[in-house]
Amino acid sequence: MIKQLYKVEGMHCKSCEILIENNLEEKEGIKKAEVNLTENSLEIESDKKIKIDELNRIFKKNGYKFLELERKPFPDPSLDRAGRKLWWIPAAGVIVLFFVLNKLGLGSFLNINSQSSLLTFFILGIIAGFSTCGALLSGIIISYPRRTLEIIIGRIVGYTILGIILGMVGQTIAIIGFSNVMVIVVSIIMAIVGLQMLEVKWAQKIKINLPKSINKKIVNKKLPIIIGFLTVLLPCGFTLLTESVAMISGNWVSGMLIMLAFVLGTSIPLFLIGISNEKFIKSQKTVGLLILFFVLYTLNFQFGILKPTLTSLEKGGLESLNTNENVEVVKTSYTRFMGLNPYTLTVKKGQRVRIEIEVKESEYGCMSTILLPGLFNRAQTLVAGKTLIMEFTPNNVGTYKFACAMGVPHKGEVNVIK
Repeated sequence: MIKQLYKVEGMHCKSCEILIENNLEEKEGIKKAEVNLTENSLEIESDKKIKIDELNRIFKKNGYKFLELERKPFPDPSLDRAGRKLWWIPAAGVIVLFFVLNKLGLGSFLNINSQSSLLTFFILGIIAGFSTCGALLSGIIISYPRRTLEIIIGRIVGYTILGIILGMVGQTIAIIGFSNVMVIVVSIIMAIVGLQMLEVKWAQKIKINLPKSINKKIVNKKLPIIIGFLTVLLPCGFTLLTESVAMISGNWVSGMLIMLAFVLGTSIPLFLIGISNEKFIKSQKTVGLLILFFVLYTLNFQFGILKPTLTSLEKGGLESLNTNENVEVVKTSYTRFMGLNPYTLTVKKGQRVRIEIEVKESEYGCMSTILLPGLFNRAQTLVAGKTLIMEFTPNNVGTYKFACAMGVPHKGEVNVIK
């Protein structure tokens, strides 16, 4: 029996370990393949020597590169090609676009939390399908040609059921103060995933997965629809993030819809993999940087830790509210069961209005934010003791309902008259 040790470039998560090991252990003559993500290494036990060129040929489409440790030092991946030095530029572009969209009142779909729109989680699923989920599941899908749809159906059923369970668990434990604790926990998970994608060594040592033996048993199941169902137990970083947010939603319907939107998003890339026999995986540093940014943004959104740094960039922030214009101030209060008191706020068309909402009781789960669609589209958090301010100029006559960031109505409305 021959043992060979290789250095591997291009791995970023547990999915990569399973993908490489399963592909190699299916090859004739290879008895064992074991990946060490922390050391970026691969050990193979085989009947005969496996050539480097053969490994690089097998995993070329996956973006992995191999080098024997005993021959020469492993090259710095950043020197492999000049383009890799500029990996941060797309992330910077998305961040700038995010703030521009926020200023226009259109950026909420990029903010990943329990009040994000279902479109957010659908887009997140597409990203995951082209990256970490695609890396893990592409090998499974290609192993079952013309049965991709069965795997996808199994995934949709499994993730939908899981969303219901997570939402019910979150609703059970949504006691006073615990919602904020869960936000912190999710943020920590997001930060770890982001740092792992950025190839930070100490973060890669943190395992947020089932034991490898269980993962392999799931992957080795023979019935595609059952495999698809069981992939809920093979979470990549994006899946863990979505599962955590589904729990924070504190409602089984919200949890179900969040997980359903996510898995439908992943289904698009996975279906393309199935019909094209290609394996999609790209460098994750750009996505890792974006995840870290949204961790910071989410914490600031929830706790205001960086005011006015980030807040001032969001639609002008509160600093822009005090102007020399003639502003009509309308005051109201909010409690959990009564909603707004007074319920109806009457304002005039064309008159600059400043609504001040005194929050007397905190809200949790999917109702923990409030906005005024059509008049003030930036969601704010309902935390006891805060006074929320919405300033705008209504341009159209009509009745506008207050709602949470997911579109569920709050008890309260603004009536704009001539």
